[in-house]
Amino acid sequence: MLYLFLNCNLVPDRYDDWKEAFVDLADYVWKNEPMTMTYYMGIPLDYAENISKTTSMLAFEAYETREHLYQTHLNSAAMSLCLSKTSDIMSTGIDISHYTAITGFLSLSGDKRECQVMQDTRIVCFSPSKRALVLLKLKAVAELVEIEEKEQSKGVLTYMVFESLDDETGLRIFGRFADKPRMEEFLRRKEVVEFWLRSKDEVKSMECRGYVPSGNGWLCR
Repeated sequence: MLYLFLNCNLVPDRYDDWKEAFVDLADYVWKNEPMTMTYYMGIPLDYAENISKTTSMLAFEAYETREHLYQTHLNSAAMSLCLSKTSDIMSTGIDISHYTAITGFLSLSGDKRECQVMQDTRIVCFSPSKRALVLLKLKAVAELVEIEEKEQSKGVLTYMVFESLDDETGLRIFGRFADKPRMEEFLRRKEVVEFWLRSKDEVKSMECRGYVPSGNGWLCR
């Protein structure tokens, strides 16, 4: 499975125009591209109260193969039409990052339950060997989170760890939470705090951003 994180920068006040073009594309993809497994969008928390004003958007996507993405999805007539409609809406080109999933879960309940907030965390390690060490620690965190969610949910709807396919030092963590208090509670959990404190020698940089669901696309089929 190939996972993508895409950062789309938008001209201010043009999100509604982008959404109008995207709805037609998403409808086509859902009906005609069953190998597009995830097509999920987030809006920065800064614009949670007025999504129409957003100047950027995060897309989280999953495809069964790289060929499906580059030979089928991006080459479809529906995609070409969408790009032509949004060329003057996006203020930059689309920033695409490729990943493979290492551990975690997308939806334990299986009911595609929508979250109120999500968190995207990008990690850069000092070296490939350091990345391997960080992954071992993240696997332990993810396993514990999954066990606890299965026993009694604490509002963690998604927790996935990814390894970059574009370089040898990048990692990504994607989390979805029932609400913001549950996210804040998660960030303060002992195992999460200890992970960061014990990874200082391996992690070169980390940046994290919160999002709210856009209401477009789908988490899983």
